[in-house]
Amino acid sequence: MNHQQEWLNSCVDEQVIELNVTTLEGMSPCEHLLYSDELPRRNDGRLSNHILQRYQHTELGGWWCSGIDVMSGEDDLWGCFKPKQPRLSYDRGKPIKYEHPPQTPTGIFALRVPLHLWATIAQQHGIHFTPEMIDNTQVDGGFWQWVIAHPSIPLCITEGAKKAGALLSAGYVAIALPGINNGYRTPKDEQGKRIGKSYLIPQLKKLTSGQREIYLTFDQDSKPNTIKAVNNAIRKLGYLLSQAGSQVKVIHWQPEQGKGVDDLLFNQGKKAFDYYYEKALPLEIWKAREVTQLTYAAEVELNCRYLPSLDIPNTAKLIGVKSAIGTGKTEALAKIVREAIAHNQKVLVIGHRIKLVEQLCQRFGLPYVTDIKENYLEQPLGYGLCIDSLHENYQAKFNPEDWRDALVIIDEIEQVIWHGLNSETCTNNRVAILRCFKKLIHTNLDSNGKIFVADADLSNVSLDYLIKLSGIDIKPFIIKNYWKPSQKETWSGYHYPETTPKRFLQNLVEHIREGGKPFVCLSAQKITSKWGTQTLELYLKKQFPTANILRIDSQSLTDPNHPAYQCITKLNDILINYDIVLSSPAIETGLSIDIKGHFTSVWCLAQGV
Repeated sequence: MNHQQEWLNSCVDEQVIELNVTTLEGMSPCEHLLYSDELPRRNDGRLSNHILQRYQHTELGGWWCSGIDVMSGEDDLWGCFKPKQPRLSYDRGKPIKYEHPPQTPTGIFALRVPLHLWATIAQQHGIHFTPEMIDNTQVDGGFWQWVIAHPSIPLCITEGAKKAGALLSAGYVAIALPGINNGYRTPKDEQGKRIGKSYLIPQLKKLTSGQREIYLTFDQDSKPNTIKAVNNAIRKLGYLLSQAGSQVKVIHWQPEQGKGVDDLLFNQGKKAFDYYYEKALPLEIWKAREVTQLTYAAEVELNCRYLPSLDIPNTAKLIGVKSAIGTGKTEALAKIVREAIAHNQKVLVIGHRIKLVEQLCQRFGLPYVTDIKENYLEQPLGYGLCIDSLHENYQAKFNPEDWRDALVIIDEIEQVIWHGLNSETCTNNRVAILRCFKKLIHTNLDSNGKIFVADADLSNVSLDYLIKLSGIDIKPFIIKNYWKPSQKETWSGYHYPETTPKRFLQNLVEHIREGGKPFVCLSAQKITSKWGTQTLELYLKKQFPTANILRIDSQSLTDPNHPAYQCITKLNDILINYDIVLSSPAIETGLSIDIKGHFTSVWCLAQGV
């Protein structure tokens, strides 16, 4: 086995390989691995036969890698061995690619660094490298003690010795863990139950002191379970590093560019890693974005301005559609609803805003729940309702059993779930709502029914929640539309950093005077709100007495004498008649405004955000 070529293929400098990697065979691998006093031995001190048999495969040879013990500055006894012929694990029957010394705490790979790389690293951080910096009393010349003494130098943490070698060769200070969860310890009792708080291993604690910047550089996998495991490790390790005073960032790239950082360097070159290093996210921002990830593999991948007809296999039960706003999700679902009705299949539409569901029902050809009368000669095949009404105490007497074998559509699923769990409008009936929702999901997916969920921000959170509610081991059928508007189709945005909207209002008035037709989104409605819809309406009417101004909020939508009365279902026909539109959150995600060439700008004044 040519271990040098294997490491070269991971973009590791030749001198790094020579300093840290050795070919072993015969009894030598066991001598490097089986040194723990905790290993079972015979009375004469010889290792037990079953241990020797377990590691017999190592006699065929392989490579060994170990670095420096950063606690002492000496050669590290701990390391890893990659056998030519790996053994199979007992529990899963999979090859064990790397062997680490058993019955001894895992360490880190702090590889020996040749002088030319040390000089490069020093120069990159504004430190002039001189021969006086070399400590000949240290086996590595004192490189790692120098790093410890300079907390201003960032540290990359990755998984696997070769990846640490690749990063060092690229001019980055890097250490590697043998596994994603090996950067910390969690005290446990003999039964494996946790009995204390997790803490950083001593080596990491020493390297990360002094508010050092830490860049977590783990693999970018495409398997959902692996992604979850890696993300959990990042959260845990990142938290402990932050608690120790480090500034933690997470480096992310696309899996197709290479799984590991060594693959990225090999496939895309150093400039690619330099770019992602600069774009690394602070841990808290990464955590916020990670929540919105959709890591389930897509069965259908598209890049279409508008979604085509969706061909869903009969075996698919839970179908998730992720597609940008304005790409025709509602129309695609409308076709599916029409097909269901044509086959006499019941249809239930669930949303988080009454007006939104009413508009969906109009598009789908279904009544809203309050439009259904008991004396109908023919009851409709389905209806729509807000999740607030999804309980047996509501006038519709909702019964999940009625929707066995039905088609269930949940639009804006992310907000529907949030609304059901958190909204004040659900407070009085929340337990009943969640109980009914759980029963509905289980009943439907346990029958011949289907559940379609759609959202521009569809994430694992909502899908995992539905799967847990169902109590069924089910794989969601995912449709991903990657289309994004071109630069010509997008509007440039501007953020007002001030804490008061004075300049915002000045610019808005100036824009209107110049002939602009703005659509203004506001976070409040009442006259008592300083910058709500009613207050701004009064202000703009004084400024522009001849302008046609439409105010859309919960009050105007329910006032039969107001021009905005029940306008949600016919926005495209009404809005075009107005110069200025002021809207509260009564208009939210899911409502389509398809007017082109009328509004010249969109403004948003959000209080408390």
